[in-house]
Amino acid sequence: MVILVISDIHANLVALEAVLADAGTVDEIWSLGDIVGYGPKPRECLDLVRSLNPTISVVGNHDYAAIGRISLADFNPIARSASQWTATQLDLDHVQYLEGLPLKQTSGDVTIVHGSPRFPIWEYVYNARVAAKNFSAFDSELCFLGHTHVSMYVTEREALDAGEGHHPDASEALAFEPNRYIVNPGSVGQPRDGDPRAAYALYDPSNKRISFRRVTYNVEVTQAQMREVGLPDPLVSRIARGM
Repeated sequence: MVILVISDIHANLVALEAVLADAGTVDEIWSLGDIVGYGPKPRECLDLVRSLNPTISVVGNHDYAAIGRISLADFNPIARSASQWTATQLDLDHVQYLEGLPLKQTSGDVTIVHGSPRFPIWEYVYNARVAAKNFSAFDSELCFLGHTHVSMYVTEREALDAGEGHHPDASEALAFEPNRYIVNPGSVGQPRDGDPRAAYALYDPSNKRISFRRVTYNVEVTQAQMREVGLPDPLVSRIARGM
């Protein structure tokens, strides 16, 4: 069994289509939130994700921001501007879909959230120190999360021993040892680790194996789409740098 795990698409349709083509045939799709926000194709990304009928789909902070479920006061001015534009692009059925997404889901021995098990919408699990505070907030062997836009995994043992998290490269595979894990597949539409390629993961629960993947997409096409709809210039330039 192969599960495609995607997060932080951020309305980047070109990147999402590249990921789906690169992943090939899978048995399930899990979406970790922030389908919209920042990018130029929120309607199209929502329509495509919905058509894929993901087994798991949780809500992210930009998803909530686009439908008025959280205040934009905590967003920086650029993110606020993009969220306000995104809100104008959504039809009623898009709003209803995002409103219906849960904050947290479980599948077998896996917990799925956007931000963190403690605070599913807002907390960033950037490192082992923050991860250590979250292992007590879920009971499963594995937790998938997104939000930071950076691929990472850390074990409970490493986190509690003040160790470091791991930032896997594009070809790395994680084979589970007897331990508990927090895993971030990285961002499809807006990576922030200096690598502009779209990031995702393939999870094989039968063999307890996660493969981290990166795929090149046509960043220039997404940038042209962003300029066409008038999104802020810093958002346009950063996706080419993976920042």
